[in-house]
Amino acid sequence: MLKKYAVIATLLVVSPTFANTKKSLSWQVKNKTWTRSFEKSYEDFIASLGKAKKAGLCHTTDQCLKSKEANPKYYNLNPSNLRDVFSDCADLPYILRGYFAWMNDLPFSYPNALHPATWYTPEKDAIRAQIKELEKEMYNAGFFKKRSIKAKIKDLRQALNDGKKKVPDLRYNTLGNVVISKRYVQNGDSVNEVLSSISGSISTASFRTNASKFEDGKNFRDTYPVEISRDAIKPGTVLYDPNGHIAVVYEVTSNGKIHLIDAHPDNSLTAITYGEKFSRTDVRIGGGFANWRSFSVANDTVETVENKELSDYSLEQFQKSDTYNFNDRPMSFYEYVRNKLSKGNLVYEPVAEFSELLDEICYDVKERNLAVNASLKAGLQNQSHPDTLPENIYGTEGDWETYSSPSRDARLKASVREGKELVLKMIEGHRNGDANIQYNGVDLLSDLERVYKKKTASCAFDIKGSAGNDISLNLDMVLENLFKLSFDPYHCVELRWGLTDSTSINNCGQNREKLDWYNAQQGLRNRIDRDYSMKMDYSLRELPSAPISKVAQEDLGLKEIFN
Repeated sequence: MLKKYAVIATLLVVSPTFANTKKSLSWQVKNKTWTRSFEKSYEDFIASLGKAKKAGLCHTTDQCLKSKEANPKYYNLNPSNLRDVFSDCADLPYILRGYFAWMNDLPFSYPNALHPATWYTPEKDAIRAQIKELEKEMYNAGFFKKRSIKAKIKDLRQALNDGKKKVPDLRYNTLGNVVISKRYVQNGDSVNEVLSSISGSISTASFRTNASKFEDGKNFRDTYPVEISRDAIKPGTVLYDPNGHIAVVYEVTSNGKIHLIDAHPDNSLTAITYGEKFSRTDVRIGGGFANWRSFSVANDTVETVENKELSDYSLEQFQKSDTYNFNDRPMSFYEYVRNKLSKGNLVYEPVAEFSELLDEICYDVKERNLAVNASLKAGLQNQSHPDTLPENIYGTEGDWETYSSPSRDARLKASVREGKELVLKMIEGHRNGDANIQYNGVDLLSDLERVYKKKTASCAFDIKGSAGNDISLNLDMVLENLFKLSFDPYHCVELRWGLTDSTSINNCGQNREKLDWYNAQQGLRNRIDRDYSMKMDYSLRELPSAPISKVAQEDLGLKEIFN
């Protein structure tokens, strides 16, 4: 059933934009409804951007939106005064959705204020009501009266927050958040201002809301969780990792692989595949795959659809058990997703799967190289190391968020771990005559080893050493040094790539303190699964004996598979 909510907006009826004219920066809502036709066009728009990024035709959100190859339908409509479009991972879904809405004269909204979900209980409703009344009273109060009211409000807000002075980091709030305000774009709004405002308003906290709730009122949840099917997971589907990352689906292959694009604080855009590097979550914090909830604006009201009225709405992603069943076969959620999205029965071809795995890891490594180069260009390796690590290395801000790579490196290790487990399962399945394993060769291990040598040797790139010397790397070398790769932007290029031989260390030119930081961070480099709740702001003296450093290194070696 359509729900209607009043909004403040002035809708003008104007003539449609012609293909050969530049789009005005002034947003006009001429098409009041996100119809199925617009949704299909949005899918095509996202698919084109993603494939172009994967092909290396653009490297940032701005470049892709202004690229003829990546954005053939709209790039020529971009006005010359369209500012550079910035996007990190959380902004990306809203930036792309907003840009498309602007180009197609559609309504658009986004959340611009959140509170912890724990503030919204029957007991705390009364506290919030008191705060509202006091805020009204303060408006006309005198100076001294205002001071008294402010003190009362401060105490009440602390009571709302269970007596704690500090509001929890909403990006990692364990019980999720509630949207308390949304902005609806109005006729005449500048697209430059809207896209900029998205970057200032949206964070991963914006997605950390209860997936099962619709949230009555105009602050309805913009996305909804979907069933695991090819009809539901498609270009434009949003994937929220509760460990602080967002990606957008741009392709689902015939064999069930999900390809996504994601953005980063350094403004880079990357193409990745779905797997265990994306954590699952409780329904209260709303992770997983979600589609945009279409809505319309007419006569100063918003009309949208509740969860129960959506054909692809489902909570199957939030099953409590880690084991899913497909055709009476128990499997992990990640295997289940791929089997469900595969056209026909999923058949694994070990040689082809291993070849694709190495190509994907190679791509990730080369994208990491671009990120490291951006950090080196910023010159952080020449600055003194901070006295302590950030409060949590995975979720922070400033230079550390922009130029460090702990999350990127953890996802890389997770991809290698998942890939190795798949290859071992395929080898075992082949030995046991599993009908889902298709291999027509003579010696599977020899064929896999041949693929490894060929792919890792061809995945080569050069880096510029600290002393100005050229250093050649390849995928085999990176995989050998996987747990040595430094995520710390204050380290030299040699340490960023795990080159710890005496020559590399001498060329690195780092002082003793920075080398000590590198050695002390080994336990953190051993981590694959990210934990945003752990205290990490330790000093160099404290770090080696801290709980976060007590992590054993997993065996992720791929070459041992062939032995």
